[in-house]
Amino acid sequence: MRTFTFKGLFLTVLFMLLGSTAILAADDGLITRQIKLDEAGTLPDKISANEKNLITNLKIVGKINGTDLKFIREMAGCDFNGKETDGKLSILDLSDAKIVEGGSAYYSDRDDSFIYTSNDKLGDFAFYGCSGLTSLTLPSSVTKIGCYALSNCIGLTSLTLPSSVTEIGEHAF
Repeated sequence: MRTFTFKGLFLTVLFMLLGSTAILAADDGLITRQIKLDEAGTLPDKISANEKNLITNLKIVGKINGTDLKFIREMAGCDFNGKETDGKLSILDLSDAKIVEGGSAYYSDRDDSFIYTSNDKLGDFAFYGCSGLTSLTLPSSVTKIGCYALSNCIGLTSLTLPSSVTEIGEHAF
């Protein structure tokens, strides 16, 4: 049987406290947010420029369109043209969101074609190249996943697909 002294217990508690402080310091400045959108296309108005590239975990509730998706892509490390950004978004929860048509284009492919959102579809190239994403939960209303929608998402280790998905495009993953 092992006996603990006051000194031993004190040192154990001290090391535990120091360890938790180090964990908090490593996360300093990074942000977790839940945002309710009353209207599609308003996500850029809800997140300041200062915190846009610091948010690591994001849950969106409400309707999102191309304007919102373009902004989310930038937060997840890839812009409108597929270029890398300083975004740090790694966990994205869209389980209580609904993708709707409208807003600006969210991506421009190699042929300079502009891609827009459609109702209940994770469109072509939606998160293409967003290598910082590690976890993605899609809206329960999504019925189709477009071509290259999640291609080159090399960091993605968790993906929650709703049972409503009936069609998956070429090279979607």
